[in-house]
This record gives sequence, C-alpha cells and structure tokens, in this order.
Amino acid sequence: MKEFCRNAIVSALARSEVLELATVRLTAGIDGRRTGKRSGNALEFSEYREYQAGDDLRRLDWGVYARSGQLMVKLYSEEVDPRCDIVLDNSASMAVREEKAAAAAGVAALLAQSAVNAGFSLAVWHCGEKLEKEERAAFPLEWSCCDFGSDTSPGEAFDSFAGGFQSRGIRIAVTDLLWPEEPRRFLRRLSDGAMRTVVIQLLTRDEQIPAISGSVSLVDAESGEVRELMVDEAILARYRERFARHQELWSRAAEEYGIRLIRLTMEEFYPSWDLRELFRCGVLK
Repeated sequence: MKEFCRNAIVSALARSEVLELATVRLTAGIDGRRTGKRSGNALEFSEYREYQAGDDLRRLDWGVYARSGQLMVKLYSEEVDPRCDIVLDNSASMAVREEKAAAAAGVAALLAQSAVNAGFSLAVWHCGEKLEKEERAAFPLEWSCCDFGSDTSPGEAFDSFAGGFQSRGIRIAVTDLLWPEEPRRFLRRLSDGAMRTVVIQLLTRDEQIPAISGSVSLVDAESGEVRELMVDEAILARYRERFARHQELWSRAAEEYGIRLIRLTMEEFYPSWDLRELFRCGVLK
C-alpha cells in the first residue's frame, strides 16, 4: 500500500472511532436484525401510500377507502440483516492526484470502520481488472490492494463479475464515475439484491471545472494516451457541457434504481474529513 494512502487511512480511522454506519431504525430482538424502510413482505406495518398503477391490489386498505374515498396501499417494513458491501474503484483515474487516491482509500476505510462499529457483517471489494474480495475487510491498514493503477473501468469489471455480494444489506461504491459506458447496467448490477445502495462520487475541482489554457499535454490516466491540445474558452465550454450531461445521465439512472448518489469534491472533503454530506444523506450517524 502506498504511503499516502496508508496515512489517509490512519487519519480516517481516527476520525471514525465514534462513528457508525446508519441504516434504518432498529428493531428489538436478540438476533440483531434491523428493519428497513423499503416495502416488502415483512411482519410490521409501516405506513400508507396513495395507490399507483401496478400496485398489488391485495395491499389496498378498503377500510380507508370506505372512510375517505381514497385508494391507499399498505406498506410494510422488511427485516434486513446488518450487512454491508463496500466497492472501492481502483482504476487509474482515481489517482490523477495523490490526494484523490488518498481520499478514496480513506473514505472507504472510514465507512468500513463505521460498519464494524455498528455491528455489520462487512465485505470490501477492490474494483480493478476485476472485482476482488478483500480478505481483511475489517482491518483497512492491512488491505491488500489500494494501488489505483487499473486500466479497466468499474463498468467493465462488473461485466465479468460472477456475483458474491451479500443480499439484503447496504451496498456502497466509492468511485469517480469517469468512464464512458452507459450507467444503468453498472447500477443494476451494483444494486441487485441490496436493501439500500449508495454511490459516492469523488472528484477534484479540476475534473469538474478545468482551470487550464493554452497548449497542454493531456494524458489519459487509464490508457496512457497522450494528446497535445490547444485549450481555449470554446474547448472549456464544450467540456463543461459534456461533463454536465454526463453527471445528469448518472443522476437520472441513480434515481431510476432508487440509488442515493452523493457527490464529494476532494479539496472540500479531504484532508479535513468533512462528513456533513454523509450525515445529511443518512449514511453515517
């Protein structure tokens, strides 16, 4: 493990000593199972929702209809075991700057420790040429792979993934989402069988709003391709437009699959470990 990643993990672990990964409310019981907010076939009534086309008619509450004239569907909580899978993008674009790689390794370690603190069954996956399960998931300083040198995108790695995620748990991916493949396939594979899915997109300011001009040499972080380019305001405007379309594409796909997409700017997040967004979105408590 590179020294700057190790240092970031040490710092993140110190920050996470009092943190816990948040799931939905706890249920009483000696087995430690938790109750999720997603509707399912569980034992506990949760709330009503107005009927929508395609809803199971057996869930209609005719008593409510008789009293109010409104078609309302009963929603139930589903029992979920406290399980967490963390997927860390090890592609080369995550290391365009040492600080970005350090932030990615650190936030994955922080989430892993928070999951352990909360009593979750934890699995960590390194997403490089393929998805590889970390044998020492609960011990981030002993993780076997944080080199961020893969030229394979997470989308391509997931295409060859045979499965192995824990079912009915929380699934979190730490990535920059900077690859050209259509997002729905990746998000479908990531969220399949999960109770809740979170994607943490980590970007630098320059990746969002480049601050370059004149003649520059651009190097593709994953392919190594070098291109000489004269950068002017028209080029930057086209980049900003394409980047905005890319971000919107991921936002829409995440919404379609019910996935929480959290966007972090590396310079604002690291090294202060500003976790406000993770608390606000209900990832940490």
